[in-house]
Amino acid sequence: MLELQEYPVLFRESDSCAIHSQREYFRLLKIKICLLLVTAAVASFSWNQEPSVRIPAAVVTAMILTVLMALSAIGDMKKFDRIWFGSRAIAESVKKESWVFMMKGKPYDNTVTDSVAEQVFLNRLKQIFQSQSSICSELASYSNEGDQITEHMKQMMRKPIVDRLTYYAKNRIHDQRLWYAKKANWNRTRESRWFIVTWILQVVAVILAFIIIGFKNLVANPVGILTTAGAGVLSWMTARSYRELSQSYGLIAQELSFLEERGEHVSTEEELSDIVLEVEQTISREHTIWLTKRLEMPKP
Repeated sequence: MLELQEYPVLFRESDSCAIHSQREYFRLLKIKICLLLVTAAVASFSWNQEPSVRIPAAVVTAMILTVLMALSAIGDMKKFDRIWFGSRAIAESVKKESWVFMMKGKPYDNTVTDSVAEQVFLNRLKQIFQSQSSICSELASYSNEGDQITEHMKQMMRKPIVDRLTYYAKNRIHDQRLWYAKKANWNRTRESRWFIVTWILQVVAVILAFIIIGFKNLVANPVGILTTAGAGVLSWMTARSYRELSQSYGLIAQELSFLEERGEHVSTEEELSDIVLEVEQTISREHTIWLTKRLEMPKP
């Protein structure tokens, strides 16, 4: 696995920006779900109370709803989701280009000199950066010291084909295959757990609804809390895309396993260039699909 400091500085900046924006996006979503649960709890425990209790409860509910509106406005203004998607797109594109450069894939093959290859690489990084012009200003907050073409990248590019192939097979194909397989299992497990939680909440809500029918003088009505909790879980599952990611990650892991085996039979520069481009296209295709689905996904 390539260390962070061995990638171009643009990758480190965009990766840091993506991680921070993703964290803020989900933190805001968690707060909104928690506030909705509090609102449901207030309504549930004040539904059968005297006016002296219902009126303060209504005031609290109004205050919470106002806070929720403010949080939604902050989310729309900060655009954490768009910054996350855009910076992640930059990071993954830079990572892909870096590996092609180090392995001397086209257009960095032996048909051009090292200096020309470096210039082409820098031009491509500039194009990647400009492709997400709406978030370019955000990356300034994550500015790092370093080069776009690191010394490690230059050294790797100059190594013999055997060394480059061995390095790529271990630190890119094998590493990414394990990563995708692990993430596929992780998302599959999370989806199953949250699905069970949702099912339990719905069943308990139905049971309590029938109980309340027979006991009209109950102090509290927890059905609202349970249904709100169930809706919150569904919103969380939708935002995290557990099912979609488990399926797509599993597919990528399988494809990389085939490419890893094919890589064992590579012996020429042209074959290495072909396998590198196929691997990188396989990985970048998943990121392109992920980005497209995220941009089309309605906000929770």
